[in-house]
Amino acid sequence: MRGDGIARISGVAIYVPFTAPGDRLRVRLAERRGDGFAAEAVAWLARSADRREPPCPAFGACGGCAWQHLGGEIYARVKRDLLIEALGRQRLRPEADFPVEPARISPPGDRRRVRFAGRRDGQGVVIGLRERAGHAIVDLSQCPVAAPTIQALLAPCRAVAATLDVLRPARRPAAFQVAATLTDGGLDVTWTLPVVPGLPDRERLARFADDRDLARVGWRLAADESRAGPAEPIAARRAAQVTFGATPVDLPPDAFLQAGRAGEAAIRDAVLDAVKQAPKGPVADLFAGCGTLSLPLAASRAVHAVDGDSAAIAVLGAAARRAALGRVSTELRDLMRRPLLASELARFAAVVFDPPSAGAQAQAQEIARSKLRTAVAVSCEPATLARDLRLLVDGGYAIERVVPIDQFLWSPRVEAVAVLRR
Repeated sequence: MRGDGIARISGVAIYVPFTAPGDRLRVRLAERRGDGFAAEAVAWLARSADRREPPCPAFGACGGCAWQHLGGEIYARVKRDLLIEALGRQRLRPEADFPVEPARISPPGDRRRVRFAGRRDGQGVVIGLRERAGHAIVDLSQCPVAAPTIQALLAPCRAVAATLDVLRPARRPAAFQVAATLTDGGLDVTWTLPVVPGLPDRERLARFADDRDLARVGWRLAADESRAGPAEPIAARRAAQVTFGATPVDLPPDAFLQAGRAGEAAIRDAVLDAVKQAPKGPVADLFAGCGTLSLPLAASRAVHAVDGDSAAIAVLGAAARRAALGRVSTELRDLMRRPLLASELARFAAVVFDPPSAGAQAQAQEIARSKLRTAVAVSCEPATLARDLRLLVDGGYAIERVVPIDQFLWSPRVEAVAVLRR
């Protein structure tokens, strides 16, 4: 999904990027795409009153954002509509059978976790995000989605990349990535490098951590940009912690977190509100990660946290033990291959599940077979969320409400929390 505007000619979809409802323009058809054709604007005949000036000079070239040109009211409506359309494709009836609430919109500068792509060749270093519908890197000096401290890291990263021996271009450019996470203790930065760095490069990255006052810097090895190995710290100057509820958690390097603080707060509040109305008893938090939801839930309930990431579940358990949260238990388990069975779910009063974008089809089937009265689904992908909700509804649940949460600002992505009851 690229977030293009859609026009129709005799029922055929025409996908035109960077348009808004009410735009009128002349286009040139390009390649076939899905059920229609891609197109490019040739002439603008009238511009929508809902358009606004994009805040980023790289908008249009950079593939990170698709909707900076949409004004606030229509932008929020489009985000909500994405979710409604996905639910409708699974024969669910939003608005008729259950409410889809107004989208909670994250502010600019709230993104606390960003992965930049980089390349060094004979011309120098570029670092930024991939271009729209391509593989080239758009060199960035700013990114208004990201937290200011992450934006300020772009130029220093470009400078240190120019000094690293492992990135010296030989016959072809050297590719790398820089993942930056804003923690309570400062920035946690992980470099993905093409080969193992030697002592001089490790010293350069340690000095980089000192110069930029980073909490931690580390590296990981990648055979290519899509497959990275475990991360290894180089310099840990302060604890890279994030507090969930009232409990600080020591994050693994380059750990998964909800993308922004505002988005995390909206998800947490919706989940806590839903579970508060469930019968008394323990809660299963599935795909629990480092404890984003488990630890806030543990303020009032016993929680069993399950995840297939050994590093994440280890730091969650350690944080609970330090805080003397005896009501938190943990389990390392690949829920995609071995979902909690309906019989195992019988001891809980409610279940919360927050899977990756592929969804939780196998786990949803087991929840549908269970006798649990309350289920709360969290998802960053409307299509797989709708599929999983269809399974739960077919199993006897009714959707109580769905909350759209826009933590991927200006992108055609939307998070959601769905509350279901029997």
